[in-house]
Amino acid sequence: MIWASRRRARSRHKNNNRFGQKPVNLLPPVAYTGLKPVLFLGAGLLLYPSLTTADMLAVTLGRGNIYSQGSAAVFLSYQKEAPKLFNRESLYDLTFGYWSGSNHNSALTLARVVRWKLSPETYFAGTLGIGVVDRVTDHLGTQGQFTIRLAVGRKFGKYDLSVGESHYSNGKTALKLGWHGPNTGEDFLTVMLAREF
Repeated sequence: MIWASRRRARSRHKNNNRFGQKPVNLLPPVAYTGLKPVLFLGAGLLLYPSLTTADMLAVTLGRGNIYSQGSAAVFLSYQKEAPKLFNRESLYDLTFGYWSGSNHNSALTLARVVRWKLSPETYFAGTLGIGVVDRVTDHLGTQGQFTIRLAVGRKFGKYDLSVGESHYSNGKTALKLGWHGPNTGEDFLTVMLAREF
């Protein structure tokens, strides 16, 4: 009898908060099934540097925002030191990305990263590049895309951690290009972990 009443109390506690209402999930459910292989590959590259000879490998995880609400994204990047640009530290960036949701897609981009040092270990970074997506969607009207990422980061020895906003778009609105189809773009709040080799 005591155990039964405790079980009932626990089940009420699981389904209701202290006011007797069901909890509200503010974030929509996201299917991560397509992301698993990419996550395992990224983790392997970060943990076993002998598999590659890149200057820097990065794994970036993101959550969709603005028009991309409810999607999750993962990006794998190879970054190589580049000549200074605007007298600032610069990198070449080759990235493969995938995002889930109703407008799921994959992308391959080539970009240039410029970093402004805020202190010896912290920086602000701007990334601008071009790329291609796997398919046209309700948000991306062409397969050719531009990509932008603005981030703030910090170096921890050979590791680099940054938080930023990534945007994919065909530039139709900003560049006044006459392309047909939608151009709401894809936007992600991202966290990037990179390792230098």
